Amino acid sequence: MPSTSATRVIGAPREQVWALLSDIANARRWNSAWSSIEFVSTQTHGPDTQFRTRTGQGEAFEFRITGWVALEYIEFTPVRDEKERYGITLESQAFRLQPEGGDATRVDLIARASTHGIKGWALGLLFWRGYQRQGLNAALDKLEAAFASEEIDGPHEEATPAAD
Repeated sequence: MPSTSATRVIGAPREQVWALLSDIANARRWNSAWSSIEFVSTQTHGPDTQFRTRTGQGEAFEFRITGWVALEYIEFTPVRDEKERYGITLESQAFRLQPEGGDATRVDLIARASTHGIKGWALGLLFWRGYQRQGLNAALDKLEAAFASEEIDGPHEEATPAAD
């Protein structure tokens, strides 16, 4: 199973970084790929929360929170049909938070995938890590920017409940 990660020290206390990451309704503040978020589950916070995101291109993806240790770890797992198989499939992305002295937090963003077949194995070995790391760094850039501006204290939009 290939995995990759990116790390950033964010100039904010761990409690503030956690508050932003665990606020799924406003995840667009740290994930620019998501143009909208709607909850699929009645639960909107904590383990087993399920939500649907949409990209600017109109693609929809569902996720479930599968790992949750308050202030330390949050993991998002794509929800897929069991028959859905690709050469390489993202299995999860997770944030691990550690105090970094003073008012700073070390944020590790980890992505894990599974590979299927020789083509998937080759893609995972040769290309996936570098490609995925670009996305991880983009998310960390956006997360860091949220704390470098007044955005953290600004107004928030709410996610909408799923229509189906």
